[in-house]
Amino acid sequence: MSRVLDPEGAHLAALHRLGSFRDQRVLELGCGDGRLTVSIAGHAASVLAFDPDAEAIERARRSLPVELQQRVAYQVASGKALEVEPGSFDLALFSWSL
Repeated sequence: MSRVLDPEGAHLAALHRLGSFRDQRVLELGCGDGRLTVSIAGHAASVLAFDPDAEAIERARRSLPVELQQRVAYQVASGKALEVEPGSFDLALFSWSL
């Protein structure tokens, strides 16, 4: 059985009310299994999504639709260890759920 978080889309709707992902270079901190990444990537120019949980990143990679593979990069990393070039992202996103 697959687990569906936020089936009504309230979480994503709240994020979209806060700002637009359209054509943005997005840095997603703590992406987990990519549950938000796919929706964000549908609007963004690119998404670098990372999480320290290697198993979650593997699930995210397996579930990424083919049409978004050019826009999304998943990395196993912690916020302390990830190195990004200053100015290389337009928007940083951290979303956490229990």
